[in-house]
Amino acid sequence: MMFPESLRWRIQIWHGFLLAAVLVGFGVAAYRYQAANELRRLDGELRQRIRVLAEGLRGPRGGAGPPPPAPVRQFALPAARAAMFDPAEGGGFYYMLWRRDGSVWARSAGAPPEIEKPALPRGSEAAQTERTRGIFREAFTFTPPGECLLVGRSTEPEQAELREYAHWLAAISGGVLVAGLAVGAWIAKRAFRPVGVITSTAARIARGEWSERIPVRERNSELGRLSTALNETFTQLEESFARQSRFTADAAHELRTPVAIILSQAQRILTKERDAATYQHALETCVKAARRLQQLTESLLELATHDAGALDLRAAPCDLAEIARETADLIQPIAAERGITIRVELAPTPCSGDKGRIEQIILNVVANALDHTAGGIITIRTHTEGGKACVTVTDTGRGISPEHLPHVFERFYRADDSRDRKTGGAGLGLAICKAIADAHGAVMEVESEVGKGSSFSLRIPALGEGVF
Repeated sequence: MMFPESLRWRIQIWHGFLLAAVLVGFGVAAYRYQAANELRRLDGELRQRIRVLAEGLRGPRGGAGPPPPAPVRQFALPAARAAMFDPAEGGGFYYMLWRRDGSVWARSAGAPPEIEKPALPRGSEAAQTERTRGIFREAFTFTPPGECLLVGRSTEPEQAELREYAHWLAAISGGVLVAGLAVGAWIAKRAFRPVGVITSTAARIARGEWSERIPVRERNSELGRLSTALNETFTQLEESFARQSRFTADAAHELRTPVAIILSQAQRILTKERDAATYQHALETCVKAARRLQQLTESLLELATHDAGALDLRAAPCDLAEIARETADLIQPIAAERGITIRVELAPTPCSGDKGRIEQIILNVVANALDHTAGGIITIRTHTEGGKACVTVTDTGRGISPEHLPHVFERFYRADDSRDRKTGGAGLGLAICKAIADAHGAVMEVESEVGKGSSFSLRIPALGEGVF
């Protein structure tokens, strides 16, 4: 059996099928109950007339003492009783009497000619029994001497009434079915109206109308909870696509600058002959732009690798203090050139992670601090706290405004809106740090106050508490 794909119509079909089954079951039960009642009523009338026949049989005997010989027994009905079997006025009832030897004793005018004497039931010679013979319903009994009395009547009136009753049942059931289907369709339409709203809203969002949301009227209902979940999903998708769009625009801007430099330098020196110094200067400029392009490309590739869940981590036991000390030694010459003091406060901090990647995080954070600190102090500190191995880089730079703090780990985000700041960064270093930390199951945090400096922290599960 083929069902339509519409869930609404499937429910409607099953509702109609169930309602029809209930109505059919009710109709059959009602019809059988009515038929049984008609049969009981008819049997009661037959038994009443059996008693009338028995009285007509006993009446002529009269008196006490032994019964007379068989030939003396007679059967007679008073006129009032005989009218109960009149074909014109008796309602179609008839009777038959048989003697003990099986010969017909008496019969009414309306008795069918083909009636056969019933067999005597076993176990009782005075049993009263009913039987159905074709369209006739008959009741019979046997007297103690052995005579058989039978009363019957055609069941055609009852059959006609039952047929009319069945027609009424069918008509009423059909009306109830149609009304039930109509009400069910109305209820299904109202019940699925929110689904239509959800579908149309999702379709508009799929066309790019990201600000659309599903109206939620009943938050505790099933559809209300579904709508709320979808709205949250749509909000996340909108934010994700906005970030992707901004990421694409920022990446294009960052890539365009070094490409434009290389192209302009190459075009300039190709316009005419230049001296060796000019060629050398142009090539050095192109190399710097190419390195800038290479660095940016590698950063983008690393972030794409993280997004794809393919960031290669080689986890092993390590100590944040050792990694921080190596990073401090590496960055010390650059800090000295800029008049910045590197201070370390290192306590043994064992953890489990990729040493090279953790070093990359610390190096990026320290380099970021160098870019924003002029002649100040950068402190690198390691310690264990609450089952976490922590490394904190604190500087005395200009700090970060509160409105920018939630976005410092976003890709291409710069607290300075200008694109030509002295640091020249693309805004990917902290985003890469955040991606590496997430891959370790670690947490990157930042605290800052304008004019006093910033503090970046990495909290990674301590050794024995790790995720790996």
